[in-house]
This record gives sequence, structure tokens and C-alpha cells, in this order.
Amino acid sequence: MSGRSWMWVIGEKLRERPDPDAVNELDLRLVDPIVAAVRVLGRYFRAEVHGVERMPTGSALVVGNHNAGITFLEPFFFGAEYAAQVGEGYDLCFLAHDAMVSLPGLGKVLMQLGAIRAAHHTADAALQQGLKVGVFPGGNWEAFRPFSERHDVDFKGRIGFARLALRNRVPIVPVLYLGGHESFVVLRRGARIARWTGLKRFMRTDSFPVFLGLPWGIGVGPVFHLPLPSKVVVEVGEPISLEPWFDRGADDREALGEIRDAVQGALQEMMDRRAAQRRWPVIG
Repeated sequence: MSGRSWMWVIGEKLRERPDPDAVNELDLRLVDPIVAAVRVLGRYFRAEVHGVERMPTGSALVVGNHNAGITFLEPFFFGAEYAAQVGEGYDLCFLAHDAMVSLPGLGKVLMQLGAIRAAHHTADAALQQGLKVGVFPGGNWEAFRPFSERHDVDFKGRIGFARLALRNRVPIVPVLYLGGHESFVVLRRGARIARWTGLKRFMRTDSFPVFLGLPWGIGVGPVFHLPLPSKVVVEVGEPISLEPWFDRGADDREALGEIRDAVQGALQEMMDRRAAQRRWPVIG
């Protein structure tokens, strides 16, 4: 697609109001130019993506750790590499916060690129349509973990993603994201402030962080930052079949806890192995 034509498509989408509950709004006319732009951005981060060939055919829940606060760019590098390998068979979407997909104009563009509202009914619909759904169970809790915990995978005990996968009987694909959490320095997560200010209730955020980062110097709250050129590595792990838990069902909390632990454990093993190869923060 020429530069003029894809810019025209984006302009058209910006004038449309999104339906936040819509599913499978992917527009492949936008994917190719975005892939090209993401690959240019990837040079800044020296991004590497490994193991895309492990992605299964058909629907799957793609579970990753959450880095880099709101400025979480690593999934774009994964999505771009996956798109380059599967071409018109691109079937990957990501759950996004209500506020993002509800934005006039921008929300529609995000949905055309694969974002869907982070809700069980939209995720169910996407999986039932054969899509792969990306989710980050750790949410803002993990996204704003302190710098000293940057190599920890922490879902905060959440099991909703396991219930979603088991209910739909789809495999879980663990995807590790490493490096983005070195693009700024979180000093404090600010969980108490999030509770005291009501942000936890009204904005569904567990964090009100204090961090060192550009352009603020000292940033306060869950706000964007300009990332340092941290070396980024993405690795797709082996899919985890949930067949051993099929008979126990999606209402068995013990089974869901076992699935959570298996996925979090797989990601932590990948994290430990990859982190051991990094000599310095940012430099990699």
C-alpha cells in the first residue's frame, strides 16, 4: 500500500466513533505500513524477537509479562515479527483498557490494528472466532513494579486469564518481554496512593508510581515516558495445553491456580535465562 493510501485509511478511521465491544475489527491495510514503522522503531531498541515459529494454529491465549508502565512498546515488536511471518493470515489481537478503545478516532485505529476491550465477553468472542488473544495478567501492578524487581514476573495471584483459556479450551502461549522495564526507573509502585485516591476503583489501576524518566526527570502517576534505548528481547515459549485440567472445569479455583502457576513459572524460567545474559541495564 502506498504511503498516501494508508494515511487516507487512517484519516477515515480517525473520523469514526469506535464500538468498544466490537471484535475482529482487524484491517490488514493498516498492518503492513505499521509493521514497517515498528521495525524502524525496533532499531532504536535493538529489538530481537525469538520463537515466533512456536505459535500454534487456531485460537490461543497469548500471555505475557507487563513492562515499561504505559509506554509498553515490546508487544509491537512481537506483533510486527508475527505479521511478517504469517502475512494475510495475521490473527493476533490484544486486550486493551476501556479508556483506550473508547477514544474517538484513536480508539477506532487501535481496534483496526487488533486492540479489543479488556473484558471477558469480548475475549470469549475473539477466541470463538479463531483469533489469538494477547493478555497481560499483571496489569499496572506489574507494569510499574520497582526497578529492583524488573526481572520478576508477578501476576499478583490473578487467575482470570486461566479461567478464560480453560472455558474456551484453548492453549496458552507464554511470551516473555525483557528490556522495556529498563527504559525508565520506577522508585515506588504507589499501591497505597492508588487506593487512597480512588484510582484503583475508578481507573482500575493498582499503581500511582514515582519514577525517574524522560522528559519529566521525576515522573509521578501512571503517565507516559520517553523511553531510554534499552535493549529489548521478546521470546515466544512453548504452548501450554490445558487438557490436563479440562475435566475440572473453569470454576475450579484450585485448577485455575495451578494453570496460573504453570504459566507464570514458564515465563519466570525464560526471564531468568535471558536476564542472565544481560551484563548491564539499558545496554543489555
